Amino acid sequence: MFEWLRTIATMLDSKKMAAIALENENIRKYGASDLDEFDLDKPARQPTATEIRGLATGAILFFVGGNPIKLLPRIKPEPLVERKAATAEWWGISNAEEALDTLEWLREEGHRSKYQSQLKSQPMHWQSLFAANPFLKTRAVTNVAAWDYARQVNVARWCYDYDYLTWEEAWQYIDDATQAALHTYDSWDSFAAGFVAGRIMWAPDNDLHDHIAETARYLIEARYSPWRDIPWLTYPVVGN
Repeated sequence: MFEWLRTIATMLDSKKMAAIALENENIRKYGASDLDEFDLDKPARQPTATEIRGLATGAILFFVGGNPIKLLPRIKPEPLVERKAATAEWWGISNAEEALDTLEWLREEGHRSKYQSQLKSQPMHWQSLFAANPFLKTRAVTNVAAWDYARQVNVARWCYDYDYLTWEEAWQYIDDATQAALHTYDSWDSFAAGFVAGRIMWAPDNDLHDHIAETARYLIEARYSPWRDIPWLTYPVVGN
């Protein structure tokens, strides 16, 4: 009986290890752990090295939502309906006009126009909230514009996925946000800190801050993280 139990345990461990190995390979190859919602049998846009670097600016939310950044495959019909509904609910975007209006707001104003002044006028209040987050506890935060820059990339790519925008239209905003981030921050680490801090300012009592922070930590530290093989600097990427 005990031998049978050991056999079952070994089989379960083997399956678990195989699943982990597949997730790591997907992260290494595509920048996402699970591609079940994407139709990999249909032709997919293969982004250039510069485009991958631009998409990496939005990697925190892409990683949380399971969006690959090293390939742009089509979303399967059922999850596409769900994703479009979520974007309409949270962003008020259901067509090209609304997409462009939101992207222009993120580019020209965003939350940073208000949050940066709040950060300067109430530094003790906000820094105490940041310090309560394990990821930010040992990181200095002076600029939260990353919250807008990353979301600009996310919204542009989502709207491309939904056929609200062409890739050329979406890329203008991805490229713009990436260049702005490169002028504002000096590393993935400082950028991630600005994003997490901006999210805390957006919704101080939100219960997903720790999950977002752990995603940022994974992207910075994990062996298979897409950020590990995509340098912060060197943009556009030469030779693509």
